[in-house]
Amino acid sequence: MKSELVSTVNHELRTPLSSILGFTELMLNRELKTDRQKKYLATILKETKRLTALINDFLDVQRMEAGKQDYHNKVIKLLPILNHTIESQQINTSKHQIILESGSPSPMILGDQAKIEQVFTNLLNNAIKYSPSGGIITVQVSEGNHQVKIAVSDNGLGIPEEALDKVFTKFYRVDNSDRRKIGGTGLGLSIVQEIVKAHGGELTVQSTYGKGSTFTILFPAVIEMDGMKETIPLQSEITINLGD
Repeated sequence: MKSELVSTVNHELRTPLSSILGFTELMLNRELKTDRQKKYLATILKETKRLTALINDFLDVQRMEAGKQDYHNKVIKLLPILNHTIESQQINTSKHQIILESGSPSPMILGDQAKIEQVFTNLLNNAIKYSPSGGIITVQVSEGNHQVKIAVSDNGLGIPEEALDKVFTKFYRVDNSDRRKIGGTGLGLSIVQEIVKAHGGELTVQSTYGKGSTFTILFPAVIEMDGMKETIPLQSEITINLGD
């Protein structure tokens, strides 16, 4: 794991830092037209956000392993969180169309809103990243039997069968030619799994290589009983169909 960490940090930090350094030097040392300046600044902003996400991943893993990750749980509605996350991710791609379909008017769970949003952000980002040819990503929401089910699907690269039991391992990344140009720390899914577990949930994955993947999260659903909102452990399901 130490070797994987050093390799990941070396690649994932060096690449955005090189871009930031290079474009900053160009802007300082050359007279550039306004449109060119905006283009370089947009690249610097993008790479800075990439660095921030990387650092946040490492900090999250550190806090989780130390048992110091705080969760501020309350009853939250999933549809507004999904809508916000979808809008945020849709801005980042012109090749994908993310569609939300809900058969439930107001599914609720007990959780930390920011952390639940982080789960969906990570999984949708993976759906986009690992379906490089673009296409439709569908988010389907349903509720029944004290369960909330959210299914997000694409037709991405998929995961080889031999890698399915490793995708939640820290720093693990599927090593093949399809993915060598796709960046990442190998921490995202392990963080998602830790957040799901902290909310009393379960995370599993199914995938067909070359056709996409399905991530399923089980959350306890919040139900109303005699005017009171209560949860029933391990009775809620979220399914995410991704490329990795």
